[in-house]
Amino acid sequence: MQGLKASFEKTLKTKLSQKASGATNEETILLKAFKYFDLNNNGTVEPDEFAKAVEKIGIMIPTRQDLDTLFNLYDKDQSGGLDYREFASEIFQREVGGTPSRGKATGEDLLQRLRDKLKTRGARGIIGLSKQFRIMDDNHSMSLDKFEFSKAMSDYMLGFSEGEVQTLFTHFDFDRSGLIEYDEFLRAIRGPMSAGRKAIAMRAFTKMDADGSGMIDINDIRGVYTADKHPDVMSGKKTEQQVLSEFLETFETAHSMRNQQTPDHIVSKDEWVEYYNNVSASIDNDEYFALMMNNAWNLDGTMDVNKKKGWKAEDNGKAASSGAPARRGGAAASRGGARQGGAASAITGGASSGPSAEPDMPPMNMSEAQLMERFREKLAKRGNRGIMGLGRSFKIADDNRSMTLD
Repeated sequence: MQGLKASFEKTLKTKLSQKASGATNEETILLKAFKYFDLNNNGTVEPDEFAKAVEKIGIMIPTRQDLDTLFNLYDKDQSGGLDYREFASEIFQREVGGTPSRGKATGEDLLQRLRDKLKTRGARGIIGLSKQFRIMDDNHSMSLDKFEFSKAMSDYMLGFSEGEVQTLFTHFDFDRSGLIEYDEFLRAIRGPMSAGRKAIAMRAFTKMDADGSGMIDINDIRGVYTADKHPDVMSGKKTEQQVLSEFLETFETAHSMRNQQTPDHIVSKDEWVEYYNNVSASIDNDEYFALMMNNAWNLDGTMDVNKKKGWKAEDNGKAASSGAPARRGGAAASRGGARQGGAASAITGGASSGPSAEPDMPPMNMSEAQLMERFREKLAKRGNRGIMGLGRSFKIADDNRSMTLD
């Protein structure tokens, strides 16, 4: 038992030493890995979260027995919850992550201060800071380096010192790339999905996991989707297998990038939740999120599911230009997710077999508020690609990269 512990601690210290840099020490790397999986932010982790945290650092615990043995060795009071600051202190044989010295706040403290300050500015809080970030993003990379981040924070007059801004930057830079991507920032500010939203996302996962294996693979989606009408399949550029694999990769990308892994086209629950954490961060309203998920995955069972879903084709036999998977009466996620900067595309409807319907035009006497509500409803009907898809279209139309449209 002690041999297992000694071997684990030796390997852990080696991995931490390899990841450490001048700006980030070993203790910080260890605590950040555990904080990432401490979703309720109570300073403790359970066995499965412990395993994920050390895996993030680069250590795979081979068996459940080894995991339970190691966890119980460090869980001194046998409470089932390991205080990871105490764990770090035991690893390094010194006090780690204790109460910060007076006047020096941790990244988590500063993040909470930032959230509180943004809340006092109402709806324009996060939106305004996001706009400031875009102004500072001179090369339109959708990310900021330390200088750009510091300038944006200063110009938005949030009252943070230069040292605090640097601490915040390190806290937001999850992948230690030296850049903060907008998605990273938004996710950190808003946090993970609420329990209610996560429950909805897991209902969708369970529905897609046809064989109940706890994973979604190509065999699960073959029973639901067909790619024979996808433009690239019809043109011979790709096989159906490749298109369906890309569809699965959409849900893996965000999790893979955070954990420096390569997508394997098998979607785990963690990857699914991480994908929808990013989607959720861009949606303020719980009702809209629920409506979007229902339209995407037919959670209430009211849509026509007798016809196998596929990629949309036009009446004349030509492939639809969008390449989005088609679903009769509903919507579902497709390629174009976190890796390409947006949520998965919606499934919009099967190939039409009759005359096209008259366009659904709003009455001319609608007020601005009514038009906006109608606009939101139409976005919701498009499922996951509602807001994200529109944002992507705006970027394409923004020829001069001014972040504005005339």
